[in-house]
Parts: sequence; structure tokens; C-alpha cells
Amino acid sequence: MAAEKVDLSLLQRLQHLNPMLLFVMAYMSMCSFNFGYDVGVFSGVQAMNSFGQRFGEYNEKREAGVSAADTSQGDVAADPRSCACALSASGVVLQVAAVNSAMFTIGRIFTFGMTGMAIVVVPIYNAETCPQVLRGMFSSTLQLMISLGSLVASCVTYGTNNTRGDAGWRIPTGLQFIMPAFLLLLYPFIPESPRWLLSQNRREDALTNLRRLRPGTTEEALEFEIEALLRAHQNETQGSWAEVFNPSNRDRTAVAVFAMFGQQITGQAFGSKYGVVFYQSQGFGDRSFLFGIISGVISLVGIVFTWLYADGLGRRPILMTGGSLMGVFLMILGGMGTIDQGSLNSNEKGLMVASLMLFGFFYSVSWAPISYVVVSEAAALHVKEQTNLLACVISVLTTFVTSFTIPYLINERYANLGGKVGYVYGSINIIMVALTYFIIPELKGRSLEEVDQLFASGAPLRKFHTVHTRNAQEIHREEIDRKVQQKVPEVTDKAVN
Repeated sequence: MAAEKVDLSLLQRLQHLNPMLLFVMAYMSMCSFNFGYDVGVFSGVQAMNSFGQRFGEYNEKREAGVSAADTSQGDVAADPRSCACALSASGVVLQVAAVNSAMFTIGRIFTFGMTGMAIVVVPIYNAETCPQVLRGMFSSTLQLMISLGSLVASCVTYGTNNTRGDAGWRIPTGLQFIMPAFLLLLYPFIPESPRWLLSQNRREDALTNLRRLRPGTTEEALEFEIEALLRAHQNETQGSWAEVFNPSNRDRTAVAVFAMFGQQITGQAFGSKYGVVFYQSQGFGDRSFLFGIISGVISLVGIVFTWLYADGLGRRPILMTGGSLMGVFLMILGGMGTIDQGSLNSNEKGLMVASLMLFGFFYSVSWAPISYVVVSEAAALHVKEQTNLLACVISVLTTFVTSFTIPYLINERYANLGGKVGYVYGSINIIMVALTYFIIPELKGRSLEEVDQLFASGAPLRKFHTVHTRNAQEIHREEIDRKVQQKVPEVTDKAVN
């Protein structure tokens, strides 16, 4: 039976927003700002002569540059060990004070603590607190803030590129202090998740926080929603790691892991972390930093599009269309890379730059934000923390592998693929699009309880949109009506007697 779901327009979905939800959405997404800023800073500073003189090695084409080994070491930093802002600040101190690449790398590992919080905690919180018709918008705001952080970093490194001495790279690195301090200042104003409070048997606190998140809703409706959620999860307990892989949950785990794996294996590190270095290798000099800014603006535009329409268009169409175009532009880049680089004219070099930028645009439209949306809704509620942590670890390992190998693939002293690396990741993108068709389900507009019903239905993942489901309030209302109907005959029988 087809699902009786009505697709709301953008304006109708936005009407579910209120000041508290806007604050929550903005605050939680800010946890990922430093992730984007860190990536943007690293992309820029590694192309600075001052940074190369401090941590790199001399080469003939540039006065000083970071070697493939040192560049790869810098990206071991994707280990999300802690969600504490203090740890992030400690990492910034280590980076600013670094006198060798090892110290700088350890500092980046510390700063990635906030990334761990963003990937594991934020999607769960967003999914539990936001209206189901806005879940795509809330979750994709993570990537919106990552792209904004990267763009800000590109502007800062562009401004400090010609600053003499270590100040050129230390200033943009040190600015990472700002966001953790801001987050700590606003933390007391964030309401705890009503669903989590209910799981802790704190019904009144859950009702209070739901009232804050749904201002203008009648008290009767709030009480009804709380009661419906209590009934829907009355026998649910915190799951174990073994349950993450049991027959009832393994499909959900696979979806979450695949989403985060796809976000990184599709080659985003090439453009985001090594884009400026690649532009320099094509002879663009200081204009490479400007290209980094342009790439950031283009990516931000792509994120805004998905931010507005993820809940309208759905997850699958965006992923498959965006992923296909990512593969196309990487293949164009690879084709240009096969031409002798010394014979390329300005138009051909410009095509390489445009291809890489357009790849970044469609990555920002598709895999970048949608993977966070999918991971926020796919996992079973009682093992959501474990599932998201597993997906985060897979993402970290994939990021490390791609970030570590790309410098060796493109560096002329090693594989020397240059633009031909587009063939590698272009092929991967095409494969991921095909797998997405079978693995990623369409969950737009469904409540978390409805998602449980979809996975329990046994329907193929690609056909979830055809399955009829009911949210917790609908189920609770049916139970009440059933009890009322059962009492009516009893009353009638007594009257007859």
C-alpha cells in the first residue's frame, strides 16, 4: 500500500520553524564550523612559503613546500577523540606554538575533538528535537557550517598569504580559538532532547523542553505527544554493541555506515585539502588562494540549495544526481590531466580549475550534506549512539586513507598523476551512485517511529517510499479510539440489562 504522505512546499515547511528551533539549529551546526575552518586553513597554509619553510622541504618550483609525507601526516588529524571545547582549544595552542610537523599534527588531532561531537552527537540531537518535515534542513546545516568555515578560512589565508614570517600561518590557525569559546558561552541555553529525557524517566522535564521547542502548541497537544512517545518506546532499553549488528538492525547500520563512507571515498579531500596546492602546480601562483575562495563560495551556494530542498526533493534523488555529476567533472579533470602539462594553454588549464570547482559544487549539493541527514535518521533509536559512532569511525578511517594517499598520487616525485587522479575518484563516484540506488532508502517526511516501521516491513530499501506507516501520535490516537469503541458495547449491554 502506498504511503499517504503529503509533500509540503518549502514555505509550508518553513512555517514549522520558530526562534528556539532556529537557535538550536544554528548552535548545533556551529560545532562543525571549526572542522571546515581547519580544513580550509590547512589547504591554504600548506601552500604558504612561510609554512613550507617551517615544516617542509625545498623544491625547485616553489621556494619551500610541504612534502607528501608531511602533508599526509597533517591529515592523521581526523580522529574524533573528544567533544570538549577545551580539548579543541588545546589543539589550537599546539598548532600555533608548533616548531615541527609532529607537534602541528598532534594539535590537529586535538582540534578534531569537536568534529567527533558534530558527527556522533549533533545528528542524533537534531533528529530527536526538530519537526520531521525539517530533519533534512537541520542535519544538512552541519555541512552548511563546515562550508562556511572553509570559506572563512580561505579568505583569511588569502589575506595572510604574503605576511612575512610565521605570522602568515599562525594568525589563521590561532583564530580557531573563537568558536569553542562562543559555544561554551551559549551552551546553558540549549534544551535537552525531550526523547532523551523520557528515556531517563524525566517526563516533566521532557514536557518543559518540548514546550520550549514548540511554542504556540496547545498544552493538550504537547501532553498527547509526550504520552504517544512514552507508549511508543515504553519497552525500549539502551541497546548493546552486539545489537548494532543483529538481524533487525544490520540493514540500518549498513545504511548509516555507507552514507558516511560515501561522503569521504568520493574524493572530496582532493579539492578541499589540496585544491590550492593543485592550482599552484598548474602555474597559477598566488591566484590559487583566490581560486580557493571562489571554490568556497560555489560550494556554499550548493549547500544552501540542499539546505532548502532536502526535505522536498528527498535523499535518493539528490545523492544520485549529485554523485553522477561529481563523477562527470572528475572524469573531465582526468582527461585534461592526460595532456602534457607543458603544452596546456590557458583555456585548458581553466577547464581543469572549473572541473574541480564544479565537482566541489555538486559534492556540496549531494554527499556532503545528505550523508549527515541519512545518518541522523537511519539508526535504530536504542542503538543510535553506537551506530553513529561506528559510522564516524568509518568516516575517519576513510578520510585518513584518502587524505594520506592523495599527496602521493598527485606529487610529481611519486605517482605523478596530477589531474589524472580524477579518473580514480571519478570511477569511484560512478560506483557509489550505483550502490546508492540499492542501499540508501528514502526517509523524507517520516517520523523516527515511522522509520522503525519501514525497516521492520522487510521491503527492499529502494522501495521504502511505497510503504504505509503511522507516526506515534496516530498510533496512540488509534489505541484510544479502540478502547473507546470497546467500552461502548459494555455500556450498551448494561443499559439493556
